[in-house]
Amino acid sequence: MPLIPPRHSLLRSLLTALALPGIAAVVVGCAIVYALFKDEYDELLDQSLTDKAHLLLQLRESAGSPAPTVFEDPSLDPAERTRFWFLDAAGAVTGLSELAEPFEVPGLDPGTFITANGHRLVMLESDRVPGLRVVLAEPLVERNEAILDVMSAVVLGFVLLGVLSSAATFIAVRRSAGIVAALSADIAAKNEHDLSPVDRRHTFAEIEPAVATLDMLMARLDTALQAERAFATNAAHELRTPLAIALAQAQRLKSTTSDPATATRVAEIETGLKRLVRLVERLLQLSRAQSGIGLNAPVTDIAPVIDMLMRELGGAHTQADAPVLIGTTAPWPCRLDPDALGIILNNLFDNAAKHGEGPVTVDAGTPGRIVVANDCAPLSETDVSDIKRRFGRRAPTTDGFGLGLSIVQELCNQAGCGFDFQSPRPGDTRGVAVTVTFPPREDAT
Repeated sequence: MPLIPPRHSLLRSLLTALALPGIAAVVVGCAIVYALFKDEYDELLDQSLTDKAHLLLQLRESAGSPAPTVFEDPSLDPAERTRFWFLDAAGAVTGLSELAEPFEVPGLDPGTFITANGHRLVMLESDRVPGLRVVLAEPLVERNEAILDVMSAVVLGFVLLGVLSSAATFIAVRRSAGIVAALSADIAAKNEHDLSPVDRRHTFAEIEPAVATLDMLMARLDTALQAERAFATNAAHELRTPLAIALAQAQRLKSTTSDPATATRVAEIETGLKRLVRLVERLLQLSRAQSGIGLNAPVTDIAPVIDMLMRELGGAHTQADAPVLIGTTAPWPCRLDPDALGIILNNLFDNAAKHGEGPVTVDAGTPGRIVVANDCAPLSETDVSDIKRRFGRRAPTTDGFGLGLSIVQELCNQAGCGFDFQSPRPGDTRGVAVTVTFPPREDAT
């Protein structure tokens, strides 16, 4: 047996297809936002450092030797306050801010910016006092916090977008899968009795051409089936009249001949014609069953129909082979066509009478159930399977056409009736019992 490849989930495929580009877009987006924000923030920070440095130089130039040590709000966190150093021409520190630690100022060119020791540094040279320079160091704590906050917000936004996109994808796929499931159920409900167009509410525009093609195929099938049924029905009807005439002529010839050999041959012809008449009747029944006679019948009380059919069965037999009939005891509301009921009961009785031994029992005493039983040798599972098939018989020489039970099963399936074939009979070691269970009223309606 060939291995069946595992089926892939549509939801998983979509999420995977969206996730990989989404992750790449998030990474690239975060990198772009980080670079742009850092550059812009550093540009503003550098401008602020330059302004502060110019201010300090002006203060130093106008103050002479005293050096300002504080020019910011003292309530600021010390880790966020700016440090500065005044240098002379030799690079010696001639003044520094209140919080500035004495340390060796890294080499700087005037007007350049560098980042060192967690600070952003700039050096400016005075135009009025030769050799006077100032080095300003801005802590990067605030700048790093701002970058962290912005990147956290960006990442959170991307994550929220991913969650919402995944949820929207999941809902859309579930809804689409539901529509496809409804379409599948609608198509699965089609059979030889219902080849109507597919409900367009369960389709997408993308698969509309496929559904239209399927409707065309079902229309062609319906036309072919209708033609086949019409041919079988018309052929059977056309055969009934010439068969009846031939049978009447054979019976007349049999009654008028005095030659025993001729009478024997005529009797064989009569037997063959009667068998052919029964075959035509079975074909007519099969054609009616295939046309859906058991479908869409209104709810009616079928108990009077059953009693009438049982009286006809009892009146068609002599006292010696009279069947055991147990009539109905209560009304039977059921959605089953009376003609279909007659075909079911007559076929079951004919099969039981033809293949059984002794009288046939027809029990309709339990509301909603009819049991047709007969005595015979028990059947094997293979025999039961064979006779349930259309044109299936226990042996080629068996008197029958193999259509009765298949017609009964077809009508039972259409009407929603249960069909149970048991051999031997319940509580016995011999016989056959066929039980037809009719749906209750709440199911039928």
